[in-house]
Amino acid sequence: MSLKGRRERFRMDFEQELVRADETTRAASFVIRPHSRRYQEVTRDGEVYFLDKFLKTLIPKDEIEKSILEQFGDLPVHTLSPSVDSMPAYANTRKEALLAELEGSSYLAPKEPADPHKDLPPDQEPKWLTFLSVDICGSTALRKSNRAGFDKALPIFLREMATLVGQFHGAILKITGDGFIAYIDHPSYTRQADNTIDLGLSFLVVLRDSINPALVRAGLPQLQIRVGADCGEATVSEFNVPTTGYSSFEVASDALNQAVKIQEAAEAGELLVGRSLYELLHVGWLERSTLAEARSHNLADRDYEVYFVS
Repeated sequence: MSLKGRRERFRMDFEQELVRADETTRAASFVIRPHSRRYQEVTRDGEVYFLDKFLKTLIPKDEIEKSILEQFGDLPVHTLSPSVDSMPAYANTRKEALLAELEGSSYLAPKEPADPHKDLPPDQEPKWLTFLSVDICGSTALRKSNRAGFDKALPIFLREMATLVGQFHGAILKITGDGFIAYIDHPSYTRQADNTIDLGLSFLVVLRDSINPALVRAGLPQLQIRVGADCGEATVSEFNVPTTGYSSFEVASDALNQAVKIQEAAEAGELLVGRSLYELLHVGWLERSTLAEARSHNLADRDYEVYFVS
């Protein structure tokens, strides 16, 4: 399938090779080429294309050159690195802090900074967002069997997960009772996409290696979650009830609805992502993604592909 006219947003990954650098002028020259793990050069009807081996699309050479100019030319370059350098080390540190807290010590915040919470301002112009929907599996049964224990474990879980969201430059959209929905808003949709996957997998790591060991040590029920994610346009509007004074911000987005449906199709310990998000991932994440053919039956659009990411 040809790329021309197919998608509003697309991503290309490149490899860079330093040719020369001048320390005096601080100027450097690079050779930039399509990423060898993602693209294969092919010729069709005398024209040169690059085959995206993951998305199964043919990209004309002129599109490659255009993308290089966009990413390495005069356009701004955005960074969106999480404040957590090593997730295994972070998880171990948080486990020790939670163990101490559940034994009576005061809450100890992580040293890695988290972005302050921010609400989405009303804006009728669509903006591009990524959404993550997180659900605690079997929460109703857990609450019935051990209400006191579950009610003590839930705030710890939500606090640690919401902290991670801020450390990955996201924000909480809403608490859903037995989970939450988070979003990432950033000018670079490729950075958004990569951070979303990194954050979704980090939820699973911190729950497994930090929260659950501490809960079990304290005699509290351990938790299991499932995560769904997708991206797309969203509009934010303010809803008011003049007679009561009630007001709220409402987010209208097919991507938000899809993220929730994808989460519902996941099983415990899984991160599932929609095709729209998959198409914007770096090759390193694409290599860790597998088509989840059997999961589309829970989605309204059964032709919409979802993927496991591990």
